[in-house]
Amino acid sequence: MPTNHALLLSIRPQFVEAIFAGTKTVELRRVRPRLQNGDLVVIYASGTTKGIVGAFEVAGVTAATPNEIWRMHNGGSGLEREKFDLYFAGTSVGFAIQIGKLWKQSVPVGLGTLRERQIGFRPPQSYHYWQRDELLRVGGEELRLSIQRRSQSRRCKD
Repeated sequence: MPTNHALLLSIRPQFVEAIFAGTKTVELRRVRPRLQNGDLVVIYASGTTKGIVGAFEVAGVTAATPNEIWRMHNGGSGLEREKFDLYFAGTSVGFAIQIGKLWKQSVPVGLGTLRERQIGFRPPQSYHYWQRDELLRVGGEELRLSIQRRSQSRRCKD
């Protein structure tokens, strides 16, 4: 069941592409995210895109040693083993946010538009926690409606 908890997550464009291609199935973090199954993660593409490009529902969060995460989600991070090890260097526990249902914007909601919709909007360096309803308002009608439709169709099947 969806919660009113959401995360605005900044992700590099090459990893955003891999998420939407289905080859990146987990998002890695060195710090434990306050997320649970059903929470919404809205994807802010950094780099030249600079905008909200879609969202995904959290299917789970794995907390384990980096080696265990590699074994469990082999290849799902979008990183080669050497870069994976560099990312987790110096930490004994890592976290993998499992990507569930996925929504993609037909057109990114750019930084200028986000700042018009939310005074003081700053793109996250890594992530920001938000109330789901507020983040969907800022993210725009297309994102809100596509997520709402998917949630309603899932409720009808349950």
